Amino acid sequence: MKIRKFKSPLTWTALFSLVTVSAFAAQGAQGSAMSDEDFYNEEVVSATSIYDPFEGMNRYTFEFNDYVYMKVLQPIVDGYTAITPDPVETGASNFFRNLKYPVRLVGNLLQGRMQGAWVETGRFVVNSTVGVAGIMTPADSINGLAPIKPEDIGQALGSWGIGEGPYLVLPLLGPSNLRDLGGMIGDRAVNPLKEPFSLIDDWRWESHLALSGTEFIVKSPDILERYKQFKGSAIDPYSSMKNGFTQYRRGAIAE
Repeated sequence: MKIRKFKSPLTWTALFSLVTVSAFAAQGAQGSAMSDEDFYNEEVVSATSIYDPFEGMNRYTFEFNDYVYMKVLQPIVDGYTAITPDPVETGASNFFRNLKYPVRLVGNLLQGRMQGAWVETGRFVVNSTVGVAGIMTPADSINGLAPIKPEDIGQALGSWGIGEGPYLVLPLLGPSNLRDLGGMIGDRAVNPLKEPFSLIDDWRWESHLALSGTEFIVKSPDILERYKQFKGSAIDPYSSMKNGFTQYRRGAIAE
């Protein structure tokens, strides 16, 4: 299975996107030049500086999530990638990313990023029309409408100076913190796809389950592949994930 570019909206389709593979990959590259013990010690020193008062419960949830990812999600991903041609996979991924335009727009507006809001709006208009509902991305080749890093409400809250709070591992949704949990709920409020697994609706199944389920399957191969790469190089996956996620989010907010 080929490796694809990572995308990161903070919603159900980001089941693993909060794993923040880019941070983990950087750590893995550095770790190859040192012993496993040195790499582990470096991970632990960084991770212990993160406020984690619920570590016992978080570790239990992490293990539960890992079991679901490997034993439940992996067979689904294998079947999807085996029967779906690459162009269809790419088109489906583009389609769902295009639908998340409101989340990225609000994330930019709340931070006063007018240029970012303009680019996201222009891309949405062009890709939704010329690109046939976002299946294709002709905006990529238009001057001034090249893809930009996505913004979300959690990033906006961080830019306002709101602290990240305690580190959390959410069932199925993965790593987070108190601030990003609030941002996730905000993202959901403006998200046109109200995912069936809701943090505020008592896990209610909604009428558009089929569409959300399709989106979940479409996005899973990219993120699961990176999750496995990270897990395979870490002696203590929990601490490494905690550190990688936190550093990734801090970096996204600082940009």
